[in-house]
Amino acid sequence: MKRWPVYFLLGLLLILGVGLFINRQAKENMNPSEANSNLSKIASNSNGTSDVSMKVILSHEQREVRYLSPLFDVSTKSNIVYANKKNETENEEPLNLDLYEPARDNNKQRPVFIFIHGGGYKEGSKEDAASISMKLAERGYVVLSMNYRLKTDPFNNFALTLSDAYEDISDVIGWIHDNAAAYGLDPEKIVIGGDSAGGYLAMNFANEYLRNDPSLVKPVLAIVDIYGGLLENSVHKKLPPVLIIHGTIDAMIPYWQSLDLNDILEQHGIYHNLFTMEGAGHDYKNEKFIDDVVETITHFLWNVMSSPETEELPENAGLAAVSGDLVDIKLPNDYVLNSGEAELQVFAPLDWSLVESEESQNVYLQVPAGLEPGNYTIFVNMVRDDRAASASGFVINVKVLNPLKESFETYFDAADQKMKTHMTLTNQSKHNFNGSLQVNYETEQGNQGTFTTDVDQLEPGKSIVMIIPELASGERRVRGYDVSGKLVHRSGDFLHALKIDKPHSNIRIDGELKEWKDCAVFDVGDVKMKDWNGEDDASATGFLCWDPANLYLALEVTDDKHVQSSSGSEIWNGDGIQFAIGIANADGGNPPEYHEFGLAMDDEGQLTKWRWLTPPGFSIQDFFETELAIHRKNQITVYEVAIPWDELILNKALVRPGMKLKFSLLLNDNDGDGRKGWLEFNSGIGTAKDIHAFGDIYLTD
Repeated sequence: MKRWPVYFLLGLLLILGVGLFINRQAKENMNPSEANSNLSKIASNSNGTSDVSMKVILSHEQREVRYLSPLFDVSTKSNIVYANKKNETENEEPLNLDLYEPARDNNKQRPVFIFIHGGGYKEGSKEDAASISMKLAERGYVVLSMNYRLKTDPFNNFALTLSDAYEDISDVIGWIHDNAAAYGLDPEKIVIGGDSAGGYLAMNFANEYLRNDPSLVKPVLAIVDIYGGLLENSVHKKLPPVLIIHGTIDAMIPYWQSLDLNDILEQHGIYHNLFTMEGAGHDYKNEKFIDDVVETITHFLWNVMSSPETEELPENAGLAAVSGDLVDIKLPNDYVLNSGEAELQVFAPLDWSLVESEESQNVYLQVPAGLEPGNYTIFVNMVRDDRAASASGFVINVKVLNPLKESFETYFDAADQKMKTHMTLTNQSKHNFNGSLQVNYETEQGNQGTFTTDVDQLEPGKSIVMIIPELASGERRVRGYDVSGKLVHRSGDFLHALKIDKPHSNIRIDGELKEWKDCAVFDVGDVKMKDWNGEDDASATGFLCWDPANLYLALEVTDDKHVQSSSGSEIWNGDGIQFAIGIANADGGNPPEYHEFGLAMDDEGQLTKWRWLTPPGFSIQDFFETELAIHRKNQITVYEVAIPWDELILNKALVRPGMKLKFSLLLNDNDGDGRKGWLEFNSGIGTAKDIHAFGDIYLTD
């Protein structure tokens, strides 16, 4: 999240000697165009200049600003019907949206962000965008998260799938015009965005309607495309500015599609930014990236709303820099062309400094060493002699990174017959790293472990691999110190690692858990649902063990209401469990593919098993062998399953003590009004398929 308040641009005085005179309250709620009109009227508190063909003044004035800072509480209005349309069954379907708005907001013309959910055009709902809608509304936007007509088989007639969805989006725009006064909306400032299928719809809707009904999309000022893929047809020359967001390890929509889209927009002269989530899959809501995503969106939109001329817009609204290094801000073309007749004012966080340079196209700022990682705002304003009263400005979100990047991989050392941990350390900075490292973690015995080492002259971009001589799991905290002992690096992560033994007595799959007491126990305790009412609402304890024939899994679930009306691949919509298992590589690394299973009991007591994902050589759907029991009494549901190793690994000879598995599990909850969400042990299933978020399991004897 933002580590500092946004650094509000206070401009130069129109006449030297005039005091600060902007009203504080007006300043806190200033929108981009209002901010720019006052820039040249406000005195600056400068502390440095640099000659880059124009005078550059660095200031550290701080101010929270509408559309960048989370200034507001949020008020939500749910299930507003914006249209009634016939769906694929020829039945009339009410189409709903949820409205998120800043509470107690005096602005009666707020820009509107239409968010379109993903789900492959066959699933998903407006509730999927609740978290990002809240974050945008906190900053002053009104967000409309919309449902649209879904299809059972969307690609059977994909043209119809698209045309129905486009029509629904156009209906939302019509609803905005009809209800602008009632809800305080600006119908001339609309942003359209979405994730996955929603990102595809946002992009292609705007592109197609510029040809078919340009007046309808004239108010669309920007498009936010979160891993939506490529355009269906050629780029229209009036396509609004586009922000593309994508993760590099997305297994559903390949990252290269966004790279290609980025190139296509560049070739056609469409203003665009590309934000890459390094190491992320199909999951913009991942807690490691969601703050970066929101900050990138809000800074991009600020710039687009502030400066309609692309010559005044920065090449990218988001930059990354390592603490202790320089951040290089490339000036827009208009700034470079007018550098001889203008002054440049830069507002940066405290302790950031201006670095002199002879280049006229860039501004360099020194990021303080040891600065806490996070997002920081830089505001840049150009004041020309001939138009000082209407000077424009832009903002840059700087993602500050640690100088070091570490990754862990646990493994079984066959020679020592014990579990150990590889730690790979990479120098992300532009300078040699020379100092020491301390890692704190939980050992396999549950004790506190510490690993310390010296790091001697690690060059930029280079990596070293160190061995922690035991299993490093639980909360892992890394601290790096330079040669003077100054703390310059702090980071951490969390890993669930389980040792699972052979059972002392035979496991019976009968709905009873008496013989499971000697198995490894884990708590399914990470809550990922709305309106969770505590452990009586939904909670679970899991058990794992193994023998040469099977992997055994059991779950004891407390659930106040059991609802499961789906079957086959759709059982995730109701009460049931999903779990994923991958057979780790010989070095302990993640395999390229893994299994994902589901188990459920419907409302009539019928049991369902399902496999959605599998490596080559195995059957999907329900064509696999397993022994299964699900039993419910009062509010307790017991799941038991024995999975033959033949259903998990092609070479059964590898099943032996020391073998490593990757594992994740979630418990879906449905109380009768649809899937509320889930509880999980490890991640990588519910929001996106990502084996990097799984935990580790070791077979022991």
